[in-house]
Amino acid sequence: MVRRVWLLKQVIKMKPKICFVNPPVLLKRPVSEIIRKLTKKGFKTSLLIPKILFKRRHTSLHHCKQVEKSRIYTYSIINPPFVSAEQPLPITPMFCINTWKAIKNNNIIHMWVPYYLTSFFILLTKRVFFPEKKLILTMDTVPGYSFSMGRFWNTMFKIYNKLFGWLLFGTPSIITLYGESMLPFALRAGVPKQKIRVIPTGIDFKKYDNKSKLQSKASISKELNLKPSTRIILFVGLLIPRKGVDKLIRIANNLRRRDVVFLLVSDGPNRKEYENQVKKLRLEKKVLFLGWRTDMHKLYQASDIFLLPSQGEGLPGVVMEAMSYGVPCVASNIPCIPDLLENGITGFLCKRTNVNDFTAKIGKLLRNKNLRERIAKQGIRKIKGFEWSKVLSKYEKLYV
Repeated sequence: MVRRVWLLKQVIKMKPKICFVNPPVLLKRPVSEIIRKLTKKGFKTSLLIPKILFKRRHTSLHHCKQVEKSRIYTYSIINPPFVSAEQPLPITPMFCINTWKAIKNNNIIHMWVPYYLTSFFILLTKRVFFPEKKLILTMDTVPGYSFSMGRFWNTMFKIYNKLFGWLLFGTPSIITLYGESMLPFALRAGVPKQKIRVIPTGIDFKKYDNKSKLQSKASISKELNLKPSTRIILFVGLLIPRKGVDKLIRIANNLRRRDVVFLLVSDGPNRKEYENQVKKLRLEKKVLFLGWRTDMHKLYQASDIFLLPSQGEGLPGVVMEAMSYGVPCVASNIPCIPDLLENGITGFLCKRTNVNDFTAKIGKLLRNKNLRERIAKQGIRKIKGFEWSKVLSKYEKLYV
């Protein structure tokens, strides 16, 4: 028995120490889930993540608890008021101190997204002071290539890649993408082909029964004072232009005579603007802003349709979660989403700027219960191929 314990300790010692870098304030679901699963397997994991100045680390997302057993390095940031997109700006020495500690105390750094100021500094620190360390970069999107941010910002991203591609793409040993459909955009941005690995994010398949689904529907309907007959269309994501919230409001306006309600489980810098749009169209009873919630399982189970009219995504975890709960999805036809949704079979794909296309396909699902059930079953079958039990080993191989 003593020898077994000793051998186990030796195996654990042999596993590399990995620090995961999450540049935005909101913890990305794949980061939290990979950390939890690797920690269970005996890996020593840590997390470098920002927090808003004078506030605690953001923990309201339902997956945030998954990193509690890991060491967490934080630093305070502000988001410059003149920048519309999130761009965390460190304003205390703790960013430099904890970045140094995170790189020094770990064998491997796995960072998500290279297009933050903090990402630039981390890459530079690694390249100059820790050239022997292994750094893995995951790109969930390629801004300016896989989706448009407007003519000005598209040009700025292309210039940025030209000027600093040697650092952004030259420093990492491996660069992972979520889907094959992202590959041509990464190559156009200057990512070296020999460094690219296509590894999707994963999902824990949710087992549920019809009884729990009905209970969740009754609970949410009671909480929000909805009629039992009201169909629920769910949206989960940041309230920012890239997520297509303005389109969602126009879709709701098109369906205002139907017995449906749109639940927005989210928050973000543009919330007030979208709430004003809803009031202007007198859709206050049709579009409800719920903020962030920790009871996502109930909301997924209570929903009849999941909607994501986004302008640009990686491999959206919210679509994967909805599919695992048997909720038929309607989403934009943009890179990576077709890796999940086959139009008319495992979900519906829409032209990303065409509100009428979204409206028509949602209407089709609302009218046809059999279609909703068929799409849901096909979606469950599809998403089982993305279970973490099948995906995690691909990430483990990166750390060898």
